[in-house]
Amino acid sequence: MKKYLAIIPAIFFVVSCAGSKPAGPKYSSLVQEPAAVEEPEELDTEGTVQLEAFSPIFLTDEISKRELNYGLLPSKPQFHFDDIGETRYVYDVIPLVEEDRYEYYVKRFTQDIPNVFQNWLNRSNKYLYIVKDILRREGVPDELAYLPFTESGFNATAISRAGASGMWQFMRGTGKSYDLNDNFWVDERRDFEKATTAAARHLRDLYEDLGDWHLALAAYNAGMGKIIRAIRMYESRDFYTLAKYSYLKQETKDYVPKYLALRHIFCNYQEFGFETPVETPLIFDRLTVDRQVNLYVIAKLTGTSYSALKELNPELKTPVTPPVGSYTIRIPYGTAESAGTQIASMSQDELLMYKIYNAKRGEKLDSIAKKYSVSVNDIKSSNGLLHTKLYTDTPIFIPVKKYHDPALDREFAKVLKPYNPKVHVVRKGENLSTIARKYGLGLNEVVAMNKGIKPSKIRPGQNIIVSVDYKRSDKRYVAQKTTYKKYNTAAAKKKRHVVKSGESLWAIAQKYGTTVNAIKRTNKLSGSQILPGKVLIITD
Repeated sequence: MKKYLAIIPAIFFVVSCAGSKPAGPKYSSLVQEPAAVEEPEELDTEGTVQLEAFSPIFLTDEISKRELNYGLLPSKPQFHFDDIGETRYVYDVIPLVEEDRYEYYVKRFTQDIPNVFQNWLNRSNKYLYIVKDILRREGVPDELAYLPFTESGFNATAISRAGASGMWQFMRGTGKSYDLNDNFWVDERRDFEKATTAAARHLRDLYEDLGDWHLALAAYNAGMGKIIRAIRMYESRDFYTLAKYSYLKQETKDYVPKYLALRHIFCNYQEFGFETPVETPLIFDRLTVDRQVNLYVIAKLTGTSYSALKELNPELKTPVTPPVGSYTIRIPYGTAESAGTQIASMSQDELLMYKIYNAKRGEKLDSIAKKYSVSVNDIKSSNGLLHTKLYTDTPIFIPVKKYHDPALDREFAKVLKPYNPKVHVVRKGENLSTIARKYGLGLNEVVAMNKGIKPSKIRPGQNIIVSVDYKRSDKRYVAQKTTYKKYNTAAAKKKRHVVKSGESLWAIAQKYGTTVNAIKRTNKLSGSQILPGKVLIITD
């Protein structure tokens, strides 16, 4: 009997294993091109591994006619939007209002910067079926599946200047309200499944409170409180009436028209001259493990690359799964059973390749190195550390000698380095204000980075944290602006900023979404000190 991908929403396997088993695979280095997946031998193993193959439920009525034999599918089925029937163009739950700002954004994305939308269109094809499936299960309109165009261009790892993260651009507080964790190990706002579920529930809550989808969308952008105050202030529950007044920010006034414009462009992309998306939908297996694992090891077991696993698991901040009872990772389609069998036969050291020590602020690396019988340099190279003293509470990765891979250490260090603050050693005659100016920071910013510090009582030899990227796992950027730069569009315009009293280069850089070095380079500044009244040129 034939099986079709479209009619199998989820398949669960349980593999129970017991008995002796051979050692796991040997590694020369895990930092290499993907190897072919080897057929595993029949093994008696211990433990239970849960496996699941994912295919969105709603693909049933959209691709079941393609006669794809389930047993003969490649790892990623070749499937595009053009294969869907005309029914996908129907939308009437969220009314289309064609006014000036709507027309502006239609023109903006179809004539001024079409390459930007084409890029977003390509990327959306990886996620759209998953998003629609979740929205339908949560009972909200399919049309909201196009909202990530407005939020992030369907970029699952986008981070805004304000700290909003993921495809749906959740702020940390709102994400926490919908059970999205953000800690050293994970940022679940970047999990395209969990974040979509949270967004659907948040939007549903906003709609139930406001009774109008235009208002719900505006509240998603500005916050419920802001929209309720606007309704009370102007005694209207019509978004376009509220948008006529000055209370709402321009970003919020534009948010609904921009969404409607992008939805319309997507649903008629061929008529606007866009190409069929080149990306294919993400089809994957799920693998649940009951101990921490190293993604580089999992990449080797599944015959893929670390970057491919990161695309499937964008919520993971480090190459290691978090220390919880069990954790489910996404792996390439068709590899779960083989990987699960091999994992069950491997030791914890072989799976992780590191010991993890939860270090406390003030600890020194030499005492940690002595405890684990490794060198201080080994710890520094694995964790991207520059100093021998720790200035924050942080997990430390200790390489296991038997599986030590220097190339892997370098890759780990790249990921972990942003967690390690840059430190300034106080010299005689310096004070906190001069140190702050030296690094383009404000005094309050330096105080905030150094818990418990007393500005009037610093002393020579004291270590002061001065890194503006302290505890950030990713460089902050706005996906849309990054894309504009890539295509060298007219969006990259120069701005003039007149320095105000008390402003620092860092604060100005944050305001315009740029960097201190970029401002210094554009304005040919040799240092970070600036005086009120100075005119700076800011480029996007």
